[in-house]
Amino acid sequence: MREKELKNIFCENLEHFKKSINWLKISYNKCSKIDLSSGFDGLEENEIESLEALSNRFTRAIDILLHKVLKSLDIIELEDVSRSLDIVIRAEKRNLVEDYNYLIELKDLRNELSHEYIEDYIVDKYKEILKNIPAIVLIYKNIVNYSKKFGYCIEKQ
Repeated sequence: MREKELKNIFCENLEHFKKSINWLKISYNKCSKIDLSSGFDGLEENEIESLEALSNRFTRAIDILLHKVLKSLDIIELEDVSRSLDIVIRAEKRNLVEDYNYLIELKDLRNELSHEYIEDYIVDKYKEILKNIPAIVLIYKNIVNYSKKFGYCIEKQ
């Protein structure tokens, strides 16, 4: 592929990430007002639905970040994308995150959400999601700034 096509793919992926972040912030604003102190049994049906939407949006945002945005950024910069660990390590080297291990923790949380069915345990996972949203938004902003610095998506952001 030509360089321009690779940049376009990255910019499209970044635009998808932007949209997922916007939806994630909507859920965050709604769910941060929910009292989770009484566990799952203390929640009303609409609150559970809101928390499930938050969880789904978090999962989608992490998937887009790791499998689309960071990977396509590596492809633009001619890096080997065969190992996911290398992709997240380079995110730290680019100052997109302070510590690449944080991206691994987000991926682990995403995986735990996909396999969690115990109601009271899931409330703890919702709390973790809520705690991480501001940092995910910051990662998005860092990627946008990096993109602008290197002229990848100036017109899209």
